[in-house]
Amino acid sequence: MKQTFFILGGLAVLVGVYFLGVTKGFYDKVNFGTYATTFKQELMNQQIGETDLGLLWTVTDLIDEKYIGDINYRDVLYGAIKGSVWALNDPYTTFTDPTENKDFFDVLDGIYEGIGVEIEIIDGRLVVIAPTKDGPAEAAGIKPKDEIYAVDGVSVTGMTIPEVVSRIKGPVGTTVTLAVGRDGLEEPLVVSVKREVVKRKSVFLEMRDGVAVLTITRFGSDTEGLLKTSINEILAQGAKGVVLDMRGNPGGFLDVGVKVANEFLKSGVIVEERFKDGQSVPFSADGGGRLTNLPVVVVVDGGSASAAEIVAGALQDHQRARVVGEQTYGKGSVQEVETFPDGSALRITVAKWYTPDGRSISDDGIKPDKMVVYDPDSETDDQLTTALEVLLSMLG
Repeated sequence: MKQTFFILGGLAVLVGVYFLGVTKGFYDKVNFGTYATTFKQELMNQQIGETDLGLLWTVTDLIDEKYIGDINYRDVLYGAIKGSVWALNDPYTTFTDPTENKDFFDVLDGIYEGIGVEIEIIDGRLVVIAPTKDGPAEAAGIKPKDEIYAVDGVSVTGMTIPEVVSRIKGPVGTTVTLAVGRDGLEEPLVVSVKREVVKRKSVFLEMRDGVAVLTITRFGSDTEGLLKTSINEILAQGAKGVVLDMRGNPGGFLDVGVKVANEFLKSGVIVEERFKDGQSVPFSADGGGRLTNLPVVVVVDGGSASAAEIVAGALQDHQRARVVGEQTYGKGSVQEVETFPDGSALRITVAKWYTPDGRSISDDGIKPDKMVVYDPDSETDDQLTTALEVLLSMLG
């Protein structure tokens, strides 16, 4: 199954279905009991010499000959593949085993067991992109941009996202302890979080004095249906304008992000993909949007990534919305995802996203028209309050 996602890494994760192309042929030939011979033959066919791969064969043979413990060749194979992918030094190009891949899709579906937190490795640091709205991590006080140092007393330095996730996850009702660093604090915080079945809708609607506050927490499998219901309500109540809140939204399916932007645009490019060979693929509005005549203010922050940045950038470039809040995360690369017969998957970066005006989302993120820094000590939501004020000024 071939699918294209934008991925925020790890439990984030981050993700749309379209361009496909990673071959399964080589992988399907691997026999876990004879993987070394298979790899050697296939790689030799690719004109990689014996001398170049001598170390690999030596280590493989020594393990097979001398290792005193049981050898799980499936795990050895997965480890070899993960190491090869890791060497690319791209946090978004990853190989996941069947369990890790299932976890990825569970998160996108919005129902999973855990603490509800989106994480990413940034410059070697494990950083919280956003806690799930009303989830256990948020309730325990975990905030965007927190850095996780340890899980249950074990340092996460050098661990991959899947390795960290496997430690954070656990039976419902049990507790996991995180050592967390936060800007402004000299000592780490120790936060205990009770694991729960996390169920999260991706779309919420609140009417405030004739203004629709539309919150999208991710672009998942339920987003399109919930958005249609919300738009019906917005139109039925005669809303004067829309505040589109995408703070802490780590992304999701590309096609869903495009459909969300389409609801606000009468025409024009929404996002453009640019590939290594110079090819570019634009995604454009189809003219069927139902909110194209309402003024819009978009709210974003450092946890807004990927599809959220696509939507914000498209509305900003087409002057369909004012953007309020903080500069977004800057996750603008495209991953093709190939799921293999055993349930494992390879996610590989193949392109970058650009806004309609040609801005690179990866390089710059989306800069707000009006900067409002989140104040954790404030009793009010200053970013949302400012967004409502900006919308009222647009309404005159």
